[in-house]
Amino acid sequence: MYGGDNPERQARPSDAPRPTRRSFLAAGGTVALAGLAGCTALEELVGQATDRAVGTTAASPAGVYTVPASAVPDGREGAYASGPVEVRFLPATVRTDAGEFELEGWSTSTATRAQDYNSSRSNKPRTVWWESDDDDSDGDGVGTLVAALDTERALVVYLDDAIEAVDRRSGEDAKRALNGFLTATTGALRDEGKLANCPTDSCGTVRQTLERCRALVEPASGAVDSGEWDRASTALGEARRLLAGDTERLLGDLDSDGDGLADGTEELYAYLDGDPVIGERFAVALPDARLEGGPSVAAELTPRRVMEYFVGERDADGCLETGDLVVHRDLACRSLLTAALDEETDKGRAVRAVSTGDGVVITCTVPQLEEVAPMVFVSGNDVTVPESLASWGPEREVGSARVTPTLVCPATAQPPDCPAALPALFYLRRVRHDDQCVYTGGWLLDDGALYADSASLLVGEDAGVVAGVTTGDIEGDGSITIEGLGGRRKRPGRARYGDITLKKGYARDAEYLPVGAAPVCPAAGAGYWAVQSQEAYARGGDCDDGDPDVRPTALVTALDAPLLHLVEAAEASNEVKFKAGAELSKAVN
Repeated sequence: MYGGDNPERQARPSDAPRPTRRSFLAAGGTVALAGLAGCTALEELVGQATDRAVGTTAASPAGVYTVPASAVPDGREGAYASGPVEVRFLPATVRTDAGEFELEGWSTSTATRAQDYNSSRSNKPRTVWWESDDDDSDGDGVGTLVAALDTERALVVYLDDAIEAVDRRSGEDAKRALNGFLTATTGALRDEGKLANCPTDSCGTVRQTLERCRALVEPASGAVDSGEWDRASTALGEARRLLAGDTERLLGDLDSDGDGLADGTEELYAYLDGDPVIGERFAVALPDARLEGGPSVAAELTPRRVMEYFVGERDADGCLETGDLVVHRDLACRSLLTAALDEETDKGRAVRAVSTGDGVVITCTVPQLEEVAPMVFVSGNDVTVPESLASWGPEREVGSARVTPTLVCPATAQPPDCPAALPALFYLRRVRHDDQCVYTGGWLLDDGALYADSASLLVGEDAGVVAGVTTGDIEGDGSITIEGLGGRRKRPGRARYGDITLKKGYARDAEYLPVGAAPVCPAAGAGYWAVQSQEAYARGGDCDDGDPDVRPTALVTALDAPLLHLVEAAEASNEVKFKAGAELSKAVN
């Protein structure tokens, strides 16, 4: 798992059996109870004992602000709203020296479907992603073919640019392209060990081709320096011919029927052509309880532990917990979401976070590029790469709430009706509010791994608004407004989009993006589309493409969407909380 083995999920043997709440009352309260009259005094004693042992035990539902697609300010086209809110009661158990106590727990979750997701798409499928029943760790080796093809396609782009520059007698442009080629070749040869796990004979020629091409390109670079244009052109043409043969063989191994889709991905793209699930969100609320003589619930539930409640094998053997804090089996056994999530390690994706003034834009990328990481924590425009997942990091105060940085990493997600795992971005943070810990996050389809000229963007501008909602607010007599949810954002109107997912042609000044979002082709650094593959990086994100029919597409959702949390409901019945949890967004006027 991410962050290594997790001892927090292991059984913790006790030196002696711990008393239960019942045995605690029977043994510790025998004399005192003898003089009590009625149940009221008994309940007061139980409450006092519980308060001393764990503090608060009450919790109430929370959820991200949801809006219908019809309410999106710039039109519902390409706007995908979340579905109905599912509410669950998820009590947890804590064990202290004073006994065993139950904590309330609640979750809300929603799934986002995109009807006719590809009906109007002009972007062609990529071969960066593939469907496989077995990971490369099990020896199928498909990832090796994909990575090799992507690398060699990038090298072809560098060579084409160099050849064109040589024809124009532009030494500066030729050297830029040749340096890119040599850097990429050196990196590929450095990772040659990966070629050993390859299912076809094609990979056997890749190293030989790379070495022969480098032997041709290095002297060609010298020829450019000395103005020997014909010698440079001849050497580069020979290298281009060698690479063309390799890429043709690799592509034939991946796409044997020549339909433009990697073998085995046809059903996956057919699923995306229909009514696919492209993301989910969740919020889990537990009391911010203090275990007497031990850590708090907040300290027990580290990022690593909470992440493992969502990422990994569903209903795995031994998923039920033991120890000082035991969460509900729906969490422990990873059945809260509709999709099965797993690590994304063998399929070669990483994350890249770019600060934008007061905000951040995060996208997935191939791991061979610079300034990428296997995971990041983001808070406002601050980006850090964690060394471990043992701590949430510094909290930011947002009104009456304290919000941690948001963890973002690549993952895979397989909805129940999807034939294969989809590439995805997973995100997670903790919010402490109203004496509770709310763990909120979700996943979003990694569109850039599936289609050319596309990228999925997780965006945020600040820690987001955390708004307490009463049952009166939900019934319509509250004063929560969209403007109030805008908070301190430079673009407060972003709050109006709530948890909407948008698929639109990219416009950096769009209201739903943070101020300072990069242009398609930034003056410095690579754009969001240029990092989706090595080939795209070599092309610079297709910035010089003048074809108006090829527009970069962005699949966007907000990390800092407003969080609504039911408050003043400690004494409310579970029935009331269930109903309120499903209707939190009705409190916003």
